[in-house]
Amino acid sequence: MTALDVPEVPARLVFAGGEWSEGRARVIERTASWRRTSALAQLGLWLLAPVVFWIPPHIPWVLLVLGVGAMRALNRFREHRTLVSLRGPCPKCGTEQEFRELGRMRNPHAVHCSNCRWELRVDVPLPGAAT
Repeated sequence: MTALDVPEVPARLVFAGGEWSEGRARVIERTASWRRTSALAQLGLWLLAPVVFWIPPHIPWVLLVLGVGAMRALNRFREHRTLVSLRGPCPKCGTEQEFRELGRMRNPHAVHCSNCRWELRVDVPLPGAAT
């Protein structure tokens, strides 16, 4: 699935002072089965543990591989929504832009204006929710 396959939905860019502007976002809603499968795939890093054990110092490398695999799996399991693209005007300075803070959508999801450097909150309604 590419970013262009995901339909654009309205998004609200909110400045801390209460000002907001209308933007457009592409958001992928992740199912529970996708999250479980993806988390298990990230745990595949654990298969590297026997290989990295032979690199001195032995134990720290194994612990690092196990920790990174667990953290990546946890992040995938918590990924209910993925922000693929976001564009719109900054409510503070009015600069039209494409935002770069993409990936797992947090609640609230924060982005930064490239012009005025202020932090903005992104609100994208759930599908089927009343606006």
